[in-house]
Amino acid sequence: MTRPAFVDLSPGLDRVGRACAWIEREDGFVLMTGLEWGGWTLPGGGIHPGETPGQAAAREAWEEAGAHAEVAGDPFPIVGASGVESVCVPLHLTRLEPSPEGRPVAWVNPRSLPWAQDHQLRQGLAARGQTPPHLEVPPLVRSALDAAHAAGFTRSCSPEVGALLRTLAAARPGGRVLELGTGLGVGAAWLLSGLPDSGRLLSVEHDGARAGRAWSVLRADPRARVQLGDWHDALLEAPFDLIFAGAQSAKTPDALPALARALRPGGTLMLDNLTPRARLDGAWHAGDPLRDAAFAHPHLHTCEVQVTRRECVLLATRTA
Repeated sequence: MTRPAFVDLSPGLDRVGRACAWIEREDGFVLMTGLEWGGWTLPGGGIHPGETPGQAAAREAWEEAGAHAEVAGDPFPIVGASGVESVCVPLHLTRLEPSPEGRPVAWVNPRSLPWAQDHQLRQGLAARGQTPPHLEVPPLVRSALDAAHAAGFTRSCSPEVGALLRTLAAARPGGRVLELGTGLGVGAAWLLSGLPDSGRLLSVEHDGARAGRAWSVLRADPRARVQLGDWHDALLEAPFDLIFAGAQSAKTPDALPALARALRPGGTLMLDNLTPRARLDGAWHAGDPLRDAAFAHPHLHTCEVQVTRRECVLLATRTA
């Protein structure tokens, strides 16, 4: 069964940015509109030449959600799931009609799960200082994110992957954890935020500048060690209870046997940043050798978990 196609009332390609609308009712619920491929999003789209972000947000709110609304506050930046920056504009609703584009609409509570973890809503709450305490980013992670932002580094693990890393690390009291590809320390900070006090983390980075910046953040934690060099060298310190393979060079079929051998029996390997099936292009229609190798490995039990609309991870536990 196919989903109905929505009308696009402003398909122009002459866009000079992107804007979205934060329309909040008196009870705190926020208006979202349906996506073509399922799910929900804040009303938004391209800013046309000559438009302000507020004008674009109000126009898109009407086109997509049937919302007649006026600018009601200061805009704030958010980043979409695809990495595109957008200006989010608070609007005051004056009237709601059926969506001219034929989209469904929904009012959701952004301060309650699962909505509080929505990619857009999470950023909106943070910008407004309204993140629920139990969903606050750990301080060390925040420091690493700030360092990555200051350096213009955009390849840190996603918040969804970070939360999963924290959960996996929390199950390893006294465990030895290895991260391949430190980057600017965001993944390591997530691991440390869950790792019990008796655990230890070794993170390996081949780029000296990145390793130095990451260490300036992570050295505050005595459980952490950042090593400059090739990730293969770190496997000499095996066995490990948890390995996070963030480096692209470690996410290959050829690398998998060495990673599996470096795990203690019962240990877990995690590989992030895999594209979900629904988003694979023609180059992958013949299959993914990495997935095949992980699932077929004789000493790994493997599963695939979709953490966002655009990202999957592989989790593999060594059996013997």
